Amino acid sequence: MGHRLNGNGHVSIDVVRCPGDLNATRMVQMKNRFSRLMNQKRKFFLLDLAQANHVDLAGLGILIDRIRKIRSLKGDIRLFNIRPEVSQILRMIGLNQVIETYSNEEEARRSFQVA
Repeated sequence: MGHRLNGNGHVSIDVVRCPGDLNATRMVQMKNRFSRLMNQKRKFFLLDLAQANHVDLAGLGILIDRIRKIRSLKGDIRLFNIRPEVSQILRMIGLNQVIETYSNEEEARRSFQVA
């Protein structure tokens, strides 16, 4: 996969922090942020879910839409800092098979460096 490298020879990665629950209202705001970054030719993202205690299907639907769009541009989104209750929901609906998740930002960041 051809990753865009920064001046240090590493993939340019943007960290997006979810400031609360992963619901439709919040994800509409985040979708706009992802769109602005993608318009700047950014396509590798880490999504920090440390503040998300709950998720709803509408919020996940918007997240999946963004993942599809970013992957169509040969990029990706990886999740990290996921609370157990949120992780359980991702597993229950099978999203853990589609979205890579990591314990912390460093692990998620390293996942982009290995290719």
